[in-house]
Amino acid sequence: MITDVHTHFWLPDHQGPPWTDGLGRVSTRLAADSIDRVTVESYRRQTAPAERTIVFGLQAQASGIVVPNDAVAAFVRAVGGQTVGFMSVDPTRHDAVEEIERCHADLGLCGLKLGPIYQGTSPLNPLTMRVFAAAERLGLPVMIHQGAIFANAGRLADANPLLLDDVAIAFPRLRLVIAHMGHPWVHETAVVMRRNRYVYADTSAIASRPTVLATALSAAKEYGVLDKVLFGSDSPMVAAGSAAAALTRVVARMQQIAHTAVTDEELHALMHRPSFDLLGIPAPAEPALVTSPDRGAHP
Repeated sequence: MITDVHTHFWLPDHQGPPWTDGLGRVSTRLAADSIDRVTVESYRRQTAPAERTIVFGLQAQASGIVVPNDAVAAFVRAVGGQTVGFMSVDPTRHDAVEEIERCHADLGLCGLKLGPIYQGTSPLNPLTMRVFAAAERLGLPVMIHQGAIFANAGRLADANPLLLDDVAIAFPRLRLVIAHMGHPWVHETAVVMRRNRYVYADTSAIASRPTVLATALSAAKEYGVLDKVLFGSDSPMVAAGSAAAALTRVVARMQQIAHTAVTDEELHALMHRPSFDLLGIPAPAEPALVTSPDRGAHP
């Protein structure tokens, strides 16, 4: 079973400058639809062949994007049967912890998406640390964008994955997923994963950067953490099918030229990682069957 741990939901109404100014710089070569609007139909196209997915929005006022968590929860219900939702909060908001508690208790969102650089802050800012503390207390895994971005927000110095070592030490039971292997700092990501039991990373977005992807996979294998790398696409920017195909191409090329290559068996394990189990989140609920007198049971 293929699980895609990194997919997005947003609509044009959720986005403004500077986000919209920078979105045009994002490569759409591996996308299957428009990247500024996600509908149920486009989402299903973008995430095939994944059988399970995690979807989230982003709340980052400094970058001009605020996706309401209620809209994410409604989207999860509309997709039905394959998807679980993560909330997002902006740590700079005074009510960030209250919003986490509400989304967990009332909306059924089972994880948290953060992007400190998009949010104009650092993972080590006390405002962000209180968010990590709430996530650990509630048993919520955190997907964190800790790496380069296309928008002109935050400081790159605050986006280095090495900073997450301090987070993992402070919150040893918190499950963290470093998005995009923390590119371009893929070696830093690998060593943070090796030191900390519950730190993972995903392959999202870097399918469009084959050299970065190959380097990230080699680094993960050399540091003994390839089994902590999860498959992610970055839909709608990168469709899951395109991400899987790019992984296959890169691994095949690595087997020809890389000092440390990934085997076919290791690639298969990565693509079929039991990511939900590793992150401690429930499987998506199956769509309810409705019985019609003339048509029988149907979803």
